[in-house]
Amino acid sequence: MSGSIFTAKFYLLQSTLFQDSVAGPKVFTFLKKTTFLSVKTPKMVENILNKSNDRNPDVHDMLIYNEHGDLGAFVLIEEHFEKIMKYVAKKNWDAVYVLLDGFIIYIHRPCPAPTDTSAIEREHGLLRLHGACLMTMFRELDKQGRLNTQNFPGLEYFLRYTIQWIEHAKDRLVGIFHLGSDILPHLNVCKAIAYRLFKNQTVEDLNLHLTRIREWVQWLEPRVTEDDHDYAGTKVWVQDCLIREWPWLLLGVKPWYLEGRDHHVSKKGLELNLEEEWSTFSDYRKENPLVPPKGLSWEFKDWSEEEREAHRGETVYEPSDEEEGDDDDSSDTESMGWGMERSFWKM
Repeated sequence: MSGSIFTAKFYLLQSTLFQDSVAGPKVFTFLKKTTFLSVKTPKMVENILNKSNDRNPDVHDMLIYNEHGDLGAFVLIEEHFEKIMKYVAKKNWDAVYVLLDGFIIYIHRPCPAPTDTSAIEREHGLLRLHGACLMTMFRELDKQGRLNTQNFPGLEYFLRYTIQWIEHAKDRLVGIFHLGSDILPHLNVCKAIAYRLFKNQTVEDLNLHLTRIREWVQWLEPRVTEDDHDYAGTKVWVQDCLIREWPWLLLGVKPWYLEGRDHHVSKKGLELNLEEEWSTFSDYRKENPLVPPKGLSWEFKDWSEEEREAHRGETVYEPSDEEEGDDDDSSDTESMGWGMERSFWKM
């Protein structure tokens, strides 16, 4: 995976823009062109990616056609929610935010998305759990008056890729599994939140975003190597990106968050009860555990050479008969500005 944005190499933005910040860590990074994260999150992403690679047949020359890699990595997603729920119990919403922010790893390859399982109940249950986590966190942060970019500088990025991923998951559930169009009611709530938070952005807000990008690029350029071809020629790259992929920042084109203008914080979305969703999903996991094939470890690095040879070329899981559709790396193609903050949560 040389040259991937997930090469376990993350470029941090040591920015003077945050030296006067009173909330949160003072170091942030662009993990990707449109993902602006706390420094804690990339480290988490790196750990998850490494674990996922340990379960990937291709990485370990296990040329077997099966779902071992996807299902093994899906277990990581379920374990991710176990960590989230521990912090929910402590009402540590900053930690919950960081863990949900780390969910970005499941939007990109080579890590699987939470939709990479043929078990529709498992997939739908996890998506509802994700929605309930989001709704609970947003509600509690808003009660504290902290749901804003002053406390969470990457909030607009967070909402943008969260909405994009929920839309992708909804299209899959409705289009492939023919579930109802209202199966993920928190989608429109997230859109409404984004609109209300960022609709009154100023020129200064947008300029701050561009300043952050350019500062990161200036810091990054002398540190890239020949292997980092995704970041080669960064000055040319960033100018090209600003012109091609973020035209609304420069040309006044309709920004993404205006999609939430016609939505509201719906009662149905708010009715996602986190305790109930977690209980339901936990019961399902107990009744339908994901276990490694033939009693061996999910991680190929733990297999002996004899075990590898015995199973190389063998089908561990039968592939699903259902058409899974094309993969989508769900890359962002628009950037975020920085907006005005306001309390808006209406119960």
